[in-house]
Amino acid sequence: VSLARLVKAARTDPSRSAVSYKGVATVEAALIDAGLLDKRYGDGHFGTATVTAYARWQRSEAGGSYRGDAADGIPGRNSLVKLGLKAGFKVVD
Repeated sequence: VSLARLVKAARTDPSRSAVSYKGVATVEAALIDAGLLDKRYGDGHFGTATVTAYARWQRSEAGGSYRGDAADGIPGRNSLVKLGLKAGFKVVD
């Protein structure tokens, strides 16, 4: 999963007509498996529900126990690597 492309997708909240980056679906599947995102939102769009779920991941002990601005739902390298280790995907820049 490309961190740069994932962050761009998270910040643009794309329309539901096109998937902005296939890595979003990988991250959403990991969040669903972790019980942080409802399966119906696993649609390949890093929208509001995914941002909220990712913020939950960031605040969790497994995700790094981040607080405040560090748990804003926009993926950072460390929290994404932790999710990747748990879910079986590799993070690249």
